[in-house]
Amino acid sequence: MILDVRNVPQAFDGNQAQVKYNDFIEQTLNAGLTELSNLIKTEEGQKLLLSIFGNSPYLTKLIFRGGENLTPMLTTDLDLLRDQFFENMRQDIPDLIDRVSIMKALRQAKAYIALLTAIADITESWSLLEITQTLSDFAILATQLTVSHLLRAAMDKGDLAIPEHWPNDQQLRATPELAQNTGYFVLGMGKTSWGELNYSSDIDLIVLYDTHVINYTGKRSHQDCFIKLTQSLVKIMQEWTEDGYVFRTDLRLRPDPGATPVAISTDAAEIYYQSIGLNWERSAMIKARPIAGDIKAGQEFLKRLTGFVWRKHLDYAALQDIHNIKKQIHRHHRHGEIQIKGHDVKLGRGGIREIEFFAQIYQLISGGREPSLRVAPTLDALHALEQSGKISTQDYNELKQSYIFLRRLEHRIQMVNDEQTHALPDTEEGVQHIATFMGYNSLEEFSDVALGHFHRVHDLYEGLLKDTHTSDADEDKSSQAVYNFNLDTPTPETLDYLEQHGLKDVDASYALIAGWFRGRYRACRTQRARDILSPLIPAVLDAFSKTGDADASLRKFDNFLSKLPSGVQLFSLINAHPWLLELLSEILSISPALAEGLSKHPLLLDAVLHPKFFTDFPDKVTLEDTLNIQLQTARDFQDVLDICRKWANEQKFQIGVQILRNTVDAATVGHALTNVADVVITALFNKVEEEFAIRHGRIAGASMAILALGKFGGRELTPQSDLDLVFIYDMPEDNPYSDGKKSLSTNHYYSRLSQNFINAITALTGEGRLYEVDMRLRPSGNAGPIAVSLDAFRQYQLESAWTWEHMALTRGRVCMGTPALTDKINQTVQSILCHDHRHLDNLLFETHKMRERLRTEFGTDNIWSLKHCRGGLVDVEFICQYLSLKHAQNAPDIIAANTVTAIQNLLRAGLMDPQDGEQLLQACMYMRDAQLLIRLCTDDRFSPQDAPANLKKALTFAMKTENFDEIEPQLIEAQNTVTRLYEEIIAKPAAEILPLSPMTPLGFPIKPSASS
Repeated sequence: MILDVRNVPQAFDGNQAQVKYNDFIEQTLNAGLTELSNLIKTEEGQKLLLSIFGNSPYLTKLIFRGGENLTPMLTTDLDLLRDQFFENMRQDIPDLIDRVSIMKALRQAKAYIALLTAIADITESWSLLEITQTLSDFAILATQLTVSHLLRAAMDKGDLAIPEHWPNDQQLRATPELAQNTGYFVLGMGKTSWGELNYSSDIDLIVLYDTHVINYTGKRSHQDCFIKLTQSLVKIMQEWTEDGYVFRTDLRLRPDPGATPVAISTDAAEIYYQSIGLNWERSAMIKARPIAGDIKAGQEFLKRLTGFVWRKHLDYAALQDIHNIKKQIHRHHRHGEIQIKGHDVKLGRGGIREIEFFAQIYQLISGGREPSLRVAPTLDALHALEQSGKISTQDYNELKQSYIFLRRLEHRIQMVNDEQTHALPDTEEGVQHIATFMGYNSLEEFSDVALGHFHRVHDLYEGLLKDTHTSDADEDKSSQAVYNFNLDTPTPETLDYLEQHGLKDVDASYALIAGWFRGRYRACRTQRARDILSPLIPAVLDAFSKTGDADASLRKFDNFLSKLPSGVQLFSLINAHPWLLELLSEILSISPALAEGLSKHPLLLDAVLHPKFFTDFPDKVTLEDTLNIQLQTARDFQDVLDICRKWANEQKFQIGVQILRNTVDAATVGHALTNVADVVITALFNKVEEEFAIRHGRIAGASMAILALGKFGGRELTPQSDLDLVFIYDMPEDNPYSDGKKSLSTNHYYSRLSQNFINAITALTGEGRLYEVDMRLRPSGNAGPIAVSLDAFRQYQLESAWTWEHMALTRGRVCMGTPALTDKINQTVQSILCHDHRHLDNLLFETHKMRERLRTEFGTDNIWSLKHCRGGLVDVEFICQYLSLKHAQNAPDIIAANTVTAIQNLLRAGLMDPQDGEQLLQACMYMRDAQLLIRLCTDDRFSPQDAPANLKKALTFAMKTENFDEIEPQLIEAQNTVTRLYEEIIAKPAAEILPLSPMTPLGFPIKPSASS
């Protein structure tokens, strides 16, 4: 045995050590391992094994599981053994084909290296740097071999081309060389890439691919290929099997990990870093290094990021960010004052992280001007600082000694049970165990040494904070004296301050606000944004304290901030007009829909500053003028789409705010939103038609109109309504083709034009989507053409339509079209609805049948589901539409697209009992007003028990009641009235009619092609 065991630690659990020692001797004899048995019976062998068995259950398990590996470790130079083992990995693993085999081989290799480095550490055969270098080298090699294995599989599958450098006559072997010129690479981050990996560390990786280098030959997309490849990489590395795992693998250091896939393109990463990369990400990139895959592509990528990481000039904001990083890390995971029990060796005061940041802070400040400081390993960086005169030789030596001690201590803690922990045990017995494993004879001796290092590191680190901070005097001391959200652990004064503002869960509230000042969200990532936000905090808390539930309001504001694309402009706007916070608070507490729109387009609040924002809505002519003026600035069609969306969003936002403020009723809102839709649809259609004509020309004498149905047709739109549309064209018989370069027949021309227009409405741009469009009410529904001729429309409605389609047609209104075609369509619709051949029994029977079908599909007992509940708005519409169709042939003037107007027309014509009609009218308006606010503020699933207090208050005001509890009885009364009328007018008479043969509303037999 060639190992020097004079300094191996004593066994902490001597009895357990002896039992395991005897068991292992028996195991070696049973296995016929005579040489090993003789080795461990020597004095040196026994001392080593007793030390391991009495201190580390994990190493004990490795020895019992792989005893045959122990003989060479006791008889061979450990350096040669390590180098030969790595060489064997490079030769053997590339030939493995299936994933199970490579996973098994890597896990067995991990167990071997773990035992080898532990023996080298315990016997002091290797220095700390040799140990961490070996662990890092294994992590890098394992990652390289795994990546090459996956790339080979992708090449075999045909997803990636075989690199040109690979000889045609040579079998593909999954060696690191195979990955050259593939464009796919892995950056090692932190300790992984520079020989600093600790014993039970995870590995931090960023996976990227260069689209300018890759040669993807698969059938899907290169992104899909590399995402799946990366997912497989993580699975191979960290999935637990009977052989254990290789490394826990963390990909969260990539740009915006919550929103990006596990593998991203270098172009996307560069844009992120150069535009919104944070100083902590600059700090992380100091230790970045390509360790697997296409190393050259990785090096080129990091070269392009040089200007991001190493800035020649730091502005005040960047320096302030560095100070904030120091403060955060200084207090991160702290455990009170420096102590022994439970102290975190890595993240606690005086821990490893303080040494690492001591070096990196200087590097971020001065590395741009002094290339000699651009070194990644921590001890090398400290030495560079000493050489450049940034720190004294004494400070360097003390930090170096402390770093080595703390890293050895970290290894011993992790070596016990292979746990990724950095904290000392929180019991005296546990600490005594670690002290023994570290080689100390007493707990007192170990504690004195450890505490000395903790205090020494922390004192130097605190001195660095004072030396490099720009000056606390530059901060707002008046506010900091009351609260401070830059600490991981809040001060009692800050918690009191939050409690004074009505917050109950002050710890959670503190965590939310502190997250803003750590750049948790995009809106708060710039120092400028945080500087503007900071003085707003008192006003924010004051506003939320008035909502009745300050905690909920703060959470909603946090969610709002999380979705903002940026913060500087909005914070500046609120800073200039603090009263906007009250409106914002109201929106966040009541209306998620408006809040969502604001989060995507925060400068919608600009519109609130207009003096007419809270006055009457502009008329249609004024709307047309304002939109047309804005469209004159459009440079291209994309600008047209964005301008239309932005304009419509502003109008809808104004209407939504006035709904919240209860300054308008449902009728006013319906007309205002319909005017907005009419204007933007007409303007956008004209632009779409112009674009379409460039390629396909026009059809002389032909034109197209849009028939609006449903709520759009009835001028009853709500802020969340979609648009029910039917496209109808009219054409001369003698001119069936367009006159453009790519001529189209009339039906193809208008079908494609209509589809282009639908795309223009529904496309999601940077300004959002204009409207959702529903085309199911067109002739033959989804089976029919997108656009139909007027003749075809007329023929379908007369001969093939179902009763429910005529009911829907009662709400028809031409929202866009030439005056001539509009008149033709209106006359056609009127003639259909007022036809004197309508089969009244069929009308009654089919009306009730359709209502029952809807009740089966959507019916609910929830009285707050105002559309589909029994006695709800659908029942109101069915009563109106049935009576309108029943009497239209004799009283054509009763037809109205708007439900309230239709009821009034029926009353005026004497076709409803005056008392019944008035009750129906009042019930309709009452439920409609309630529905308007509920739909603006919820997803239409209103629950009084869960509703915010502010929403209940708004509903109480809108429904003109003294308190919220009065609304429900009035709703029930209204719905009972509607139910009674539906039963009397439709349900009971329909029940007396025998089932009829299927026929159209006008008595024609139903054709097979008709909609159902």
